[in-house]
Amino acid sequence: MNESTPEQPMLDGLDIAPEQGQGSKLRVAVIATLEALKSEGLLEPRHAAVSQLTLELADAVAVGVRTRKASAAAMAAAQLLQALDALPKPMAADTAQKFDELLENLRNS
Repeated sequence: MNESTPEQPMLDGLDIAPEQGQGSKLRVAVIATLEALKSEGLLEPRHAAVSQLTLELADAVAVGVRTRKASAAAMAAAQLLQALDALPKPMAADTAQKFDELLENLRNS
């Protein structure tokens, strides 16, 4: 798995390093989500914009919380959830197992 560093982002053009410090807990969680999707082979270069948007929105939520602007944080959080929903989703384990069983049955037919 490619580890994310400021020098070598997980996707070309993706800037995972915040301007200052380590970033918020939410940014760290978003990075973990993106890394998990990448390790499963689900993130491709075409997902770079949405991936970057999730990082920017995580920062916006953190700024809203830090400045005690609840409405700004809430709006950014809603947009973050939409952006995360736009990313590819891993196949559920039971769905993958059923699919494997179907393929096996087709091979044995």
